[in-house]
Amino acid sequence: MMLKHIPLILLGLVLVSCSVLASSPPTPAADETNQVIADDLPPVNPDISADPISLEVWVDLDFTRDNTFFEEMAADFEQAYPHVDVEVYSFVREGILQRMEHVSKDEFPPNVVQGHVYTAAALGLAEPMERRWLEWEEADSETTSQFLPSALDEVTWQGIRYGVPIDVYTVVLLYNRNHFDEANLPYPEAGYNLFDLQNAAVVLSRPDEGRYGIGLTTDPWYVYAWVSAAGGDVVELDPEGEYKPALATETNIDVLNFLINLVKDGYAPRPSSRPRDYEEVRQGFLDGKISMFFGEPHDIHLIQSTNPDFPLGVAELPKTPAGESAASVFGSSGFFIPRGSIDQDVAFEFIKWASSDRYSIPMARRVGHYPARVWLQTSPEFTENLSLTPFFKQLDAARPYRLDLFPKAEEAFWDAVKLSFYDRASPRQALEEAQQRSQSTVTEVTP
Repeated sequence: MMLKHIPLILLGLVLVSCSVLASSPPTPAADETNQVIADDLPPVNPDISADPISLEVWVDLDFTRDNTFFEEMAADFEQAYPHVDVEVYSFVREGILQRMEHVSKDEFPPNVVQGHVYTAAALGLAEPMERRWLEWEEADSETTSQFLPSALDEVTWQGIRYGVPIDVYTVVLLYNRNHFDEANLPYPEAGYNLFDLQNAAVVLSRPDEGRYGIGLTTDPWYVYAWVSAAGGDVVELDPEGEYKPALATETNIDVLNFLINLVKDGYAPRPSSRPRDYEEVRQGFLDGKISMFFGEPHDIHLIQSTNPDFPLGVAELPKTPAGESAASVFGSSGFFIPRGSIDQDVAFEFIKWASSDRYSIPMARRVGHYPARVWLQTSPEFTENLSLTPFFKQLDAARPYRLDLFPKAEEAFWDAVKLSFYDRASPRQALEEAQQRSQSTVTEVTP
């Protein structure tokens, strides 16, 4: 088994390290091969071919960076299926589907890929799994009934399931309690609204000390959190029931103007616009240079596990004039089998293992990515951590991000955000140009 980290640099993917992991557990004796490894794992499938198989698995780098979680899971799978050699490759999540498009015509694509399954299916990159799902439901309905319906929606395209959900996440507001205490500001609790947030950003900013009230990012997914909180969207359904980009709406222009003014007025640092610049915001938060930022549950885990004394506060997104039409952004990754991949039977068995409770619970504890299970919001395993409460509450009112159905339109949106932050165009001009670019590059998609 091998684990390789391959991060995204700008729009390209560069291999940066390749290391052989610790050796797998001893291969079981032949008469042990078809035994169940643990009660909470799927039983070994006796119908899987005994021929040597090399299983290539692509996963999100956030799940493997500084953690042996996937290493251990793959080693367990190799113990159950000793003729299978699992090779795990890690990529930054933003580049996985893009890389899939580049290799989709190769003779031997990878066997298992983690990503946004809904989009992978729409782009023709994933094999349908409906038959395998039905067989799985018949054999183990107790397990299959435990997936969150919202997460199942993210692996279902045109009524057909193309993958298995692994985790769920939303955007929440993270803040430094000490900064609020020093400024005699109330914490962002129930009823906290957008005007309170703006006022806090003003009061908490100390330009002479290099401290800002709030941190921002140009990443489209995070910008969409502001849009959805304002009741807007970046795609729309036309009268024929097809998705189309809708970038230059008045709501989106207003949101981008609001963010730009936070920077112009000195209450937020200008984002670097580098890929994953949201990580720079988090680091500024940890360094005490930023008082608030929009983050994910993974950020909560990272801060609590690496800096347990940090005065972390977590709240739901502020209320906006959009009222009930406002929402956080919903995210979920899953495993799918790429179109044209070989050894699909053993690939699906690996996916079943990866989504089992045996690994989903330690995944949350150790990696900070929370399982797409119906018990997630009520299990004492997680609800005792009160910092996660806003995340759990927002799962019920979060809107899926659909702009990644149109990669060129998403790129145009990202460019518009960067142009606006760097005063190269007004938000209106930038978004209108992005919409024009989108019109000439997208194919209408029926959900």
